[in-house]
Amino acid sequence: MAPKLRQKRRDGLKRQAQLMDVAMEIFAEKGYHSTSVEDIVNTAGVAKGTFYLHFEGKKDVLDKIIESYFSMLYESLKVLDISVPRPVEEIKETYMNVSRALIADTRMKQFVRLLLSEMMGLDRGLTYRINDFFNRIVQMSTGYMRKAQHENRIISTIDPVMISHGIIGSVKELLYQWAVIDENIDLERAISDLVDVYFRGMILE
Repeated sequence: MAPKLRQKRRDGLKRQAQLMDVAMEIFAEKGYHSTSVEDIVNTAGVAKGTFYLHFEGKKDVLDKIIESYFSMLYESLKVLDISVPRPVEEIKETYMNVSRALIADTRMKQFVRLLLSEMMGLDRGLTYRINDFFNRIVQMSTGYMRKAQHENRIISTIDPVMISHGIIGSVKELLYQWAVIDENIDLERAISDLVDVYFRGMILE
């Protein structure tokens, strides 16, 4: 690809990312239904034609935001493998490092607010994608636990599926309180306590 074309592509991707950031901020603040394309382009300071170079409409922006954040979250959570032969404190520190990085990103709070307050029930296809994402996380956690059981790392009598649902459900509730209800909670401390409750009760050392 010629240098000018590469630069044009980079500029286009940068503009698309900027519009997605602006849209997510407005969606999280005003709500998806109350936000218009005009709101997005006016806040971003671009022409409507520029917007339609990158997106088919408001729903397309939302779809691309979801795709981007779900991909990033899934890759981030892949490192949380409790079957790896490490002390509990090292496993916990890995979880806390991932949590700190996500919490520190102000856009993540906006996305969580959007995810848990606006997206669910928006339409059948979107609800399916959200549920599918959480199911993939449960499946990943279940796989790690089964491997850990096979390697005698965690208690053999627990049900990995049910425990995974319990962990993910607990995290979702914490995130809801933090991002939607906007409770003044110490999310990092809450996650630390959650890791202690679950992992110290099932990991064998």
